[in-house]
Amino acid sequence: MARSRYFDDAVAINEEQARSYPEGDADGPTEDDIQLLRLQGAFDLPPRAIREGLINTFMERCSPWMPIIERSWLEERGTQKPSILLLQSIFVAASRVTSAPAVTVYASLHQFYRRAKALFWSGYERNPVTVVAAVCILHWYNPEGPEHVSTNTSGFWRYVGVGLAHQIGLHKEPTNKRDAALRRRLWWTLYARDCCISAGQGRPLAVDLEDCEVVPPCPEDFHDSSSNATLFIAYVEISSILGHLTEYCRRKTLTREARQNLENRLYRWTRDLPPSLRLFCIQSVSEDAAPPKRTLARYNFEARQLHIPYFTCLAILCRPNPGESASLGVLLASSFVAGIFEDFLARDEIQFLSPVFTFHLLAAGIGLLSCNNVPSHREKAAGSLESIYLALEELAKRWSSAKGSLRALKSIAEKQRSASTVDEMPSMTLSREHQPFFEGFGPDLSWAWSYFMDLGQAGHDGSTNRFMVAGTPEVLGNWAESRTPDAISSDEYRPLTTILNRNEGITMGDMSQDIPGDFFNQYQGMGDWLFKDLEWNGEIAW
Repeated sequence: MARSRYFDDAVAINEEQARSYPEGDADGPTEDDIQLLRLQGAFDLPPRAIREGLINTFMERCSPWMPIIERSWLEERGTQKPSILLLQSIFVAASRVTSAPAVTVYASLHQFYRRAKALFWSGYERNPVTVVAAVCILHWYNPEGPEHVSTNTSGFWRYVGVGLAHQIGLHKEPTNKRDAALRRRLWWTLYARDCCISAGQGRPLAVDLEDCEVVPPCPEDFHDSSSNATLFIAYVEISSILGHLTEYCRRKTLTREARQNLENRLYRWTRDLPPSLRLFCIQSVSEDAAPPKRTLARYNFEARQLHIPYFTCLAILCRPNPGESASLGVLLASSFVAGIFEDFLARDEIQFLSPVFTFHLLAAGIGLLSCNNVPSHREKAAGSLESIYLALEELAKRWSSAKGSLRALKSIAEKQRSASTVDEMPSMTLSREHQPFFEGFGPDLSWAWSYFMDLGQAGHDGSTNRFMVAGTPEVLGNWAESRTPDAISSDEYRPLTTILNRNEGITMGDMSQDIPGDFFNQYQGMGDWLFKDLEWNGEIAW
């Protein structure tokens, strides 16, 4: 990136002169490197049928979340050949999400990865933008969870990608209109991946938006792309919300203002979604009929994936006040995650998911387990919890990080079964602050919706059910229109420092009382910060 960019062009720097010295001896592969690459099969390509199948799989399953590759770039045009690093990286990602037997007969996932990795470290690819794109794609390899030190995981490659991106100025608004759209898409792909990985692994963000001047992604960035602009734009925003929420929780800095900002962003996110990406649509009713109901929209795999981090954010933000045993908001959000995964299981689509979904399943599982001390809830949530377990088992077939999360949830459940604590509260109210986040949805994906929301919205007094919705439609409407920092009363506001009081034993439900020892120091897998930041204590046998 031009040095003058750091001085707002106030200082004239001759960039050609500044670069007029020989490159270092380590830049680019030597003849020995080329021989090593040949020995590792780095230049070998699969037969045509397998090659095209893998490329199709990547474009269908991976590219929607990283719109940085066009199919035409991977085709030979006369003497112009596609980047071998890019191809091998795509084969890595595609082999992660395919079950085609011909692929594994030709080469294993690990063979594809060794080829791509060797090409990267040799410096064979000279185009830095192509190199950053390949690094993004290599995130799909991720052979193990964050509890292992590795230079092969997505956590490692994201730092490599962000470091290279800073070198070539991807964090600055592009000045060259010819490739400006691609550079923006590449930068925001890196950023979204950074947020997702940070949430899953509980580690610091590699990107600080304070150092970034790139405008947010917009439809104009896709004029030369075949990708779904609205899907990617929504994905970047919800990933950003999750990433910032993770950062606040890790640092224990979730102030009133920060919490309100995140809640406002979440609320706007659902309202800004186009109809094609929404989970529910409004059912047409006559004017004198009851309020319109929402029905489940036509199945859309990407739209379902998109909403999972939304409900994960709610499950974290809706944690209860000290002394409460469970939160209706947490149960609702977690039950929606389970319902979405039930669809994935029924369609055998778990295989197409990235490893971060292990984190989402863990968060939802914790939310569902939080009601186990209340017998009436336990029975309702049992089916959803089994779906969470089954989804983790399926994920574990491809992503080993899911194994630890599954064991963690089952260990907590086992300890709860052996405990004698039974907590039955006289009533449980959906907070006025939480209801707007669920208003755009319906009962088809969540057992908890019919159990809680329908009764509350119908004005049920709770005589046959202990759960009611707090707040009148007028109050909720005013909340949706405008929320100032004073809109949340001090009684309702729950600063993280009070939730994290180890003496209170508070989580997404008061489960910590039943789990003695140092369980949360033992678990270091995906989503471990959900345990450590909540400062549970417990000894669980693995």
